[in-house]
Amino acid sequence: MIDKEFTTRGGIAYIDPDVRSWGLGFKRNKYATWPFARLRVGTSSITVSSLFGDFRVTRTNLVSISRFGRVPVLADGVRLARNGHNEAVVFWALRAGKVVDELQRRGWPVAHSS
Repeated sequence: MIDKEFTTRGGIAYIDPDVRSWGLGFKRNKYATWPFARLRVGTSSITVSSLFGDFRVTRTNLVSISRFGRVPVLADGVRLARNGHNEAVVFWALRAGKVVDELQRRGWPVAHSS
């Protein structure tokens, strides 16, 4: 049985929505380190809360969810993009694999390439 909601703390970076990986072209517009962001994953929405407010993704406004960074421990996260928002959000997590597992358990599609 799936728990109603999964929640965890981490960091956040608002980035250009066209950037797909860490490295060349990666530019953070706004960011906060752990523990200043909280990710909440439910079956109908995903919310990242931080000092910058809430970034909410629903099944109708979702553009993509993908792994981001791929530098274990130092920079491992999940990139969320939605319609109607000029920035994507990277949620940095100490255990990004666990975040991906919880997203998939609740039926969210996650691309594994960064």
